[in-house]
Amino acid sequence: MKEFYHVSKNDLTGISKFDLMKFNGHISAEGLYSGQEFHAYKINLFPEGISRHGELYLHNPFKSTGPNLAFAPNELLIETIFDVVRQLKFPNKKSRFVCMFGCLTLEDARRIKDETFSNKGLIYKIGCDNYSLADMNFLRQAGGVIGLQIAAEKYWRGQSSCSPFWEVLMECPIAVIKLVE
Repeated sequence: MKEFYHVSKNDLTGISKFDLMKFNGHISAEGLYSGQEFHAYKINLFPEGISRHGELYLHNPFKSTGPNLAFAPNELLIETIFDVVRQLKFPNKKSRFVCMFGCLTLEDARRIKDETFSNKGLIYKIGCDNYSLADMNFLRQAGGVIGLQIAAEKYWRGQSSCSPFWEVLMECPIAVIKLVE
């Protein structure tokens, strides 16, 4: 088992491992699709289940505002395009929606804690058997839809940006080894 570092907003005390989660409920969108359509589509894409990251993006509805269905947050666009590019061009890669994320070094975890979590959260040492690396710098809006698709392809190929910041995409099961800080 290879060991990495993970920053969590939540206290993981009492949790020894993470597995994929099954989701039996559904979400409907006010006449755009039914709950049954949502459930069938999700099961087709992720028959083994999803990670906590997947639950956040797949099961938490993003509400459009205003009379003309305003755009959803950039994170939703980025995750959607990255997963569609993965499905079309890198079907052998695991979806971000079934992975947990980690850092190669404690220093990288501290950087994530500071920059992403406003210096809040806990850093854990975790481990898994199967993982891949990707440069998380590509997970930014990069000049519109075409730019984002190019960035997604580079991400899934494992290419690096001019100043890479590597994230570990860990496949379940993932062991929670110990609290580091």
